[in-house]
Amino acid sequence: MERFVWKRHKDIFKSVGIYHITFVVTGRQPLLGELAIDHDEPRCLPTDLGRAISHDLDEIQQRRPYVRLLAKQLMPDHIHVLLYVTEDCSVSIKEIARGMRQGWRQMATTVSIDPQMPSAEEYKQMPKGGTQMPKRVAQMPDTGTHQPLFETPFFRTLAHKGQLDTMIQYIHDNPRRAMLKQQNPDLFTLRRDTRVGELCFTSLGNLFLLDYPEKQPIICSRTLSEQQITAQQTDALYQAKNGCITVTAAISPGERQIARAVREAGAPLIILLKDGFPKAGDPYEKYYKPGGVYFEACAAGRLLLLEPTADTLTLPDIQRRTEQTLREKAEARHWNYQPIPVTSDRYRMMAANEIVKVLCPWLKE
Repeated sequence: MERFVWKRHKDIFKSVGIYHITFVVTGRQPLLGELAIDHDEPRCLPTDLGRAISHDLDEIQQRRPYVRLLAKQLMPDHIHVLLYVTEDCSVSIKEIARGMRQGWRQMATTVSIDPQMPSAEEYKQMPKGGTQMPKRVAQMPDTGTHQPLFETPFFRTLAHKGQLDTMIQYIHDNPRRAMLKQQNPDLFTLRRDTRVGELCFTSLGNLFLLDYPEKQPIICSRTLSEQQITAQQTDALYQAKNGCITVTAAISPGERQIARAVREAGAPLIILLKDGFPKAGDPYEKYYKPGGVYFEACAAGRLLLLEPTADTLTLPDIQRRTEQTLREKAEARHWNYQPIPVTSDRYRMMAANEIVKVLCPWLKE
């Protein structure tokens, strides 16, 4: 593909650029296909509707010569599409996507799909197996409500070096990741009330990591030199390889570097998040999964993500510890200590590191 030039436009969605669009079936019903193992590889085997939509995407450049399809991936209840708009145009990519949705809704009234198609929840309870989809023999009923087949799509623009190859790989890897999540549901369940003593978290991942007797905290001041961080990383890797669970909020560059090294070494990791999960009641809460390398670590049972609740961040003991650390830092710089609001980002970050220490009970204070 020729190199594209990103141009700012009054309407960014009318500009030259590469766009990742996710179309989600209304209600997350699996109308488009079924996950199965085909020739030893996870695949989404399409229904007639899924096949028709896939063929329609292949022909998009015939209808709009300035739009090229770079990648696509059909999934049971959604579609990932990567489009390259080669010239600024009067029709935005959002309008193009709207036209695609309308066309697919019309298509669904003519192609054969099962009118008794199960809901997403019923689908999850159905036994899986084999590599062939059940034959679709009837038309999609017209309820007269004109409910859209797809919800409003999600758009993401690509504008940074290296994003394109990463996104293409992500799109094509969807069936494998979906199969892993399907096979390991406990590791991808979002829990809103995970308790460790007085502490309460939203969690996702391997909760058994909390039961390991030895855990090492990774807390790196931003004032540490590269040499000091390297020395701490060497020790952390040694401890991790000898069965110690690494716990960190991964806030400072040094903490992130060591966490990455531990993960790349294949050792277990507990990471504290700040606003990392969907809010309770979010319609996509139950579909959440960590992205990229965190997904792989989670599927392998080597990761636990914890997000402290607001009440946990303001527990008297956590407040006392946080204020003591802040006071010590101020005194080390010969500053007058000034309390900071518990709602501030600085307090939340400092409190997260104090929680890391609490989760590592063998740590000598």
